[in-house]
Amino acid sequence: MSPLRRPGLSRPFWLTWWATTGSSLGDGLRYVAFPLIAAGITRNPSAVAVVTAAGFLPWPLFGLLGGAVVDRTDRRRLMWRTDVLRAVLVAGFTALVLAGSATVAALAATAFLLGVAQTFFDNAASAIMPMIVGEEKIEQANSWLFSSQNVMATLLGAPIGGALFALAHWLPPAADAASFALSAALVWSVRGRFSAWTGEPPPRTRIRHDIADGLRWLYRHQLLRTLALMLAVLNGTAAAAEAVLVLYSLEVLHVGTVGYGLLLALIAVGGLAGSVLAPAAQRTFGIRPILAAVGLVQASMLVAVGLSSSRAVAMVAMVLVGLVSMVWNVVTISLRQRVVPARLLGRVTSSYRVVGLSAMPVGAFVGGLLARQFGLHAPYLVCGLVGLAATACCVPFLRSAPAAAAAT
Repeated sequence: MSPLRRPGLSRPFWLTWWATTGSSLGDGLRYVAFPLIAAGITRNPSAVAVVTAAGFLPWPLFGLLGGAVVDRTDRRRLMWRTDVLRAVLVAGFTALVLAGSATVAALAATAFLLGVAQTFFDNAASAIMPMIVGEEKIEQANSWLFSSQNVMATLLGAPIGGALFALAHWLPPAADAASFALSAALVWSVRGRFSAWTGEPPPRTRIRHDIADGLRWLYRHQLLRTLALMLAVLNGTAAAAEAVLVLYSLEVLHVGTVGYGLLLALIAVGGLAGSVLAPAAQRTFGIRPILAAVGLVQASMLVAVGLSSSRAVAMVAMVLVGLVSMVWNVVTISLRQRVVPARLLGRVTSSYRVVGLSAMPVGAFVGGLLARQFGLHAPYLVCGLVGLAATACCVPFLRSAPAAAAAT
C-alpha cells in the first residue's frame, strides 16, 4: 500500500492529524515572517541569527523536563493546553507588530517561549502516537503526519507567508495564533485517556530520577545513542545555514521576500517525496545505509551552496535537504516508537531530542558570526565540510551497532 493512500487509522489519529495539519500551516507562515521581520529591523547577521537561536535554545534547557512531564500526565490534555498557551502568546506578539513596537528582543523572546511550549507538545505528540495507532501502522501513520506537516508548513505556508507579509506584516503571526486555537480545539475533542499509567497512578518518584532513567536507557541503546549524536551534528550545521538563509536569499540570490518563501517551499517538495519514499526505502536498504546517506547528502548540499551564488544550485539543495531530512524523521521516529517501552517513551524521546537539538542554538550563533566575519557563503561551506567529516566518523558506529531492539 502506498504511504499516502488513506489507511484504516483511528478517529483519534485523524483528529490529531487535522490538528497538526492546521497548526503546521500557521507555523509555516510564522517561519517565513519572523526572519523577515528581523531582517526589516536590522541587516546585522548576528542579530538576525539571535531570533533563530532563541527558538532552538529551549530544547537543551527544558527538553528533559518536558519528557518527564509527558510520562507523568495525560498526553492529550497536555497537548491541547499547550496549544492554548501558544495561541495567546502569538496573539500578543501580533499586537506588538500591529502597534509598530516589534523589536529583535521581542522576536527572540517570543521564539524562545514558543520553543519552551514546543518541548512539551512535541514530546507528548510523539509519545501518544503508539497509543492511537497499532504498531503495524506506525510508519504509515508517521508518513501521513510528516507529509502533511511539510506540505502545510513549507510547500503552502512558506509562499503564502511571504505573500501575506508583503500585504501586512501582522497577517502571518495572526494566522498562526488562529491555527494554534484550532489545533487545541481538535485535540481537546479526542476522547479517552492517554496516560502511560492507565488504571494506576504514576509512581511517586522525583523528576530528576525520571529524567535519569530516560538518559540511562538511551545511553545503553547503542544504535539510538549513535543516531542522537549524529543528529546533533546534522542539526547544528543546518541551524547555522538556516540562521542566515533569509539574508543569503535577499542579498546573494536577490529573490525578494516572496522568492524567499518559494525557496523554503522547495524544502517541502523534497520532504513530501521523502515521506512517500521512506517506508519503502527502509524495507529495501535497511536503517543504517539510509541514515548514513542522509548525512552525506545534507552536508554535500551545504558545501554546494557555499561554493555557488546560483539560484538553481540553491533550489536543488533545498529539495534534496528536504527529502533526506524527512526520510531521517520517518525512519528514526518510527524506530524509537517501536523499541522504547511505553512508560519511558516520553523521557527517552526527550533525551534523544535534547542530544540531537542541543547543537542548534550554538550552530545558529556560529552561522551568524561566520556570515558577519567572512560573508554569507561561509556558514554553508564551513558547516558542510564539518558535516561530511562528522558523518564519516559516525558511519563505523552505525555499522557496528546491534540490531534495533529494546535496551535492557
